[in-house]
Amino acid sequence: MYILIAIVFIAELIIALTLILLIVKADRYVCALNDCVQAFNPLAQTWLQYARCLVSSFNKSFNKVYKFFKKKQEQVLFRIVLILSIYAILIVFRIKMKKVSKIYGLIGAIRDAAIELMI
Repeated sequence: MYILIAIVFIAELIIALTLILLIVKADRYVCALNDCVQAFNPLAQTWLQYARCLVSSFNKSFNKVYKFFKKKQEQVLFRIVLILSIYAILIVFRIKMKKVSKIYGLIGAIRDAAIELMI
């Protein structure tokens, strides 16, 4: 009977020692990972700042491109309206004043000058 109790006690000691050794190994592994994380942390912060800078510069350049296209769209629309109005005036003057070719030539010169100034 005492031998059985001694064997069970020794088995419990072996199990307890094995668990303690596993806990110590896990602690060493966690400490090593902690050192790696602490070494990687400044590098990760630098990468995050660089990524933040890239995203903000991309956002700014995208906004600039959008504004550029919007401006070009307005310019094209203005040119179309101006050219249509000039041609409408030319047609009106040609229909009403066929004999007055000097006015027609003056308006044509104004149209050419306006188109060259817009370009």
